[in-house]
Amino acid sequence: MKRALLSLILILTVIFISAQIRIDTPAQSAPGNGDEDQMPNVKLDWDAVISATQYRAQLSTVADFSDIILDSTTMYTAVACSYLHFNMEYFWRVKAIDANENESFWSPAWSFVTFNQVALNKPNNGADEQDVNELLSWRNKVGSIFISGVERFNLQLDLDENFTSPAAILFTVAGNVYSKDMDKLLFGTTYYWRVRAFHSMDTSAWSDTRNFVTLDFFDLSKPNNNSVDQDLNVQLRWDNVEGIDKYDYQIGADPDFIITTTYVTDTFRVFPEDLKYGITYYWRARARHDFDTTQWSEPYNFMTAAAVLLENPLNEEDSLGLKPKLEWSQIKGTTTYEVEYADNADFIDSFVDYPEASDDDNPEYNVLYALTLGTQYYWRIRACNSYDTSDYSEVWSFTTFPPVGINDDFFAEAGIHLYPNPVKDYLRIELNLEESSAIEITLMDLIGNAIVEEEVVFSSGSDHTTIDVSTMASGLYLIKLKKDHNIFTKKLIINK
Repeated sequence: MKRALLSLILILTVIFISAQIRIDTPAQSAPGNGDEDQMPNVKLDWDAVISATQYRAQLSTVADFSDIILDSTTMYTAVACSYLHFNMEYFWRVKAIDANENESFWSPAWSFVTFNQVALNKPNNGADEQDVNELLSWRNKVGSIFISGVERFNLQLDLDENFTSPAAILFTVAGNVYSKDMDKLLFGTTYYWRVRAFHSMDTSAWSDTRNFVTLDFFDLSKPNNNSVDQDLNVQLRWDNVEGIDKYDYQIGADPDFIITTTYVTDTFRVFPEDLKYGITYYWRARARHDFDTTQWSEPYNFMTAAAVLLENPLNEEDSLGLKPKLEWSQIKGTTTYEVEYADNADFIDSFVDYPEASDDDNPEYNVLYALTLGTQYYWRIRACNSYDTSDYSEVWSFTTFPPVGINDDFFAEAGIHLYPNPVKDYLRIELNLEESSAIEITLMDLIGNAIVEEEVVFSSGSDHTTIDVSTMASGLYLIKLKKDHNIFTKKLIINK
């Protein structure tokens, strides 16, 4: 009897001791106690307990857990919630369980609150001159874009800040998308917008309301206002406007645009056609889509080039070759140029040619027939196309090489001797000078292209130098000697 009683006492002692075995209580990690703006699918997270094989987590809307809405047993150190209500305070706790089903004490009851509103992101409140396809975006209220645990967002857009007008629009966007592109909003209009989140169990409150104003004007860009000397194929440019279908633009000589033609384009860069020389044009543009148009831009004006600007040879330049090269500034949009030159300022019996326009900034024209030595010539140019002709350029003049040097007292006394002429291989130049002098020697063709250019110092008394012409083609050339303003020129024949 005593033995049986002793056995019973031992069994009860073991049971009592086993009942007192406890493992460590898990330390909660996230969400922190009192955290706000949590997602509806917030994850309850805690630190691992070494001896634990599983954990039990509970979630409730009351601190005493008399109304448990989640009671989950898991081998992991976290459990995800789902479809929690918005703007709701929740309490949660967790305990550990080992392999012998020994349990820890419950952790403290921590609380958190789910978010009530999303925060609007872009555009900023009160933003103006926004595109009519403006991107509206929103974010988590705590600053991150990321929002989870929702199925959809509603975006409401209206012309009325109370969202009660017939124009109110309600968009629905997927829960993993935090923006919405607008399409063809009205120009120059104030829009109000707000966003809310929802899932199958609840809907959040609307966000704060923001407003923005769409653009109603845009600026012209090029050519600059009041610019002059523009090409006939000048490019008109203005600011690119997003979210539009077409642009209208007007261009003409009427500053009031009463009799001006309206053109339509799908680009913000155009080349107007049939412009004329020396005309002041006024132009403006506007954008449009299927439902609205902007206001016309502030008008700009520009003037096309009235006449060609001569470049080379410089006015009154002397000592040119007998076939000089004429250069002038390009007027783009021109198809041909009228080149005219004569040995008199009235252009009587002048020579006229019509070279085609090129893409060069400075077109060139080589005089076709050899001019006369020591003669002053006058030249002018005008631009032409199929529907207009410019004014003549200024009249410039140049003088060809003289048969004897200009201001040639120096060379007249130098006893110049050039031989042989005609020459085949080497040209010998002899001078007899009172003192040593540096002489510039230039050998050129009749167009004026320099083939040989060198400076030779001649000693006082009789001295000479030699020029190798053995590699030059047969033909008529000019040899020029220059000392300061003294010039001597002579024809040279190379005969192979």
